[in-house]
Amino acid sequence: MYCLVSAPALHASEHRITPEMITLALTQQGYEIMSETRTLLRRVRFVAYRGLIWREIVLDMSTGQIIRDYAVEFSPTSPPAPRQDEMPRGGTMLPDPYLPHLSN
Repeated sequence: MYCLVSAPALHASEHRITPEMITLALTQQGYEIMSETRTLLRRVRFVAYRGLIWREIVLDMSTGQIIRDYAVEFSPTSPPAPRQDEMPRGGTMLPDPYLPHLSN
């Protein structure tokens, strides 16, 4: 399991999570990033998948904090289309202990 963990720092900017950190962590965890989009509220939204697990992470750029980390798993009999750029609907939400973590 790979984690993004910030150590205590002298300046707030030193422990902010960046989009590059999320991209690296997801890639190291075996996810393929389907989209990285920016919202009107200066947030960065990632949609990624690994096998039948789809994951959505939203990063608040003004604070450098992850404000959403959501994952669902689909059954082999009803997988979502592999080339979607939106988080697919349905599936079973994975509880936190089973998720590879990205933490602030």
